[in-house]
Amino acid sequence: MIYRTFIKILFVVYFLLYLTSYSFSEISSKAWSKMCDENNTCFIAIKKEFENKESGKMQNIASAIIQIGSSKQKKMDLVNADDQTYKLSEQDKDVPILFINLPLGTDLRKKPLLVIDDKSIANLEYTHCNNFDGCKTNLLINNDVINLMKKGETMTVIMGIYRSNKNMNIQFPLKRFSKSYAALTKK
Repeated sequence: MIYRTFIKILFVVYFLLYLTSYSFSEISSKAWSKMCDENNTCFIAIKKEFENKESGKMQNIASAIIQIGSSKQKKMDLVNADDQTYKLSEQDKDVPILFINLPLGTDLRKKPLLVIDDKSIANLEYTHCNNFDGCKTNLLINNDVINLMKKGETMTVIMGIYRSNKNMNIQFPLKRFSKSYAALTKK
């Protein structure tokens, strides 16, 4: 039963992976914001940029995106209290999924660590790398993590660098996270 729920959540995550390749030029690097694509698929996002010394232009190095997925969960409903009979039903549950696109050249053997302020949260899972997105990671997050993000100031991803024993830290401000997340989850 737990295995089937895990498979369903995994299916939703991989389905959403293909919906998260958006135009990063519209995403801010200063604060989280809500956006929707032409199919009315909404998400909140922020990006991390650096100035290219040669061109003098800002370049995107990483981005963080949260989308709300849906997961089916089994539920036992009481049919008859006298007979103590139950009926197994399925219920849809909203699940926030954090996607972080990291630069190419990361060490894929080391799972990136997600840190909010100074609290280690979890290791991210790599899903794939390509020239457009970089290396895409994801993590199913719960209300505890959302609350830490609402109260926190900085979300940091610590990742290994390929062919180096050093790590790279990418920091995302959590400015306007609460407001953006409330807009995303508003029904």
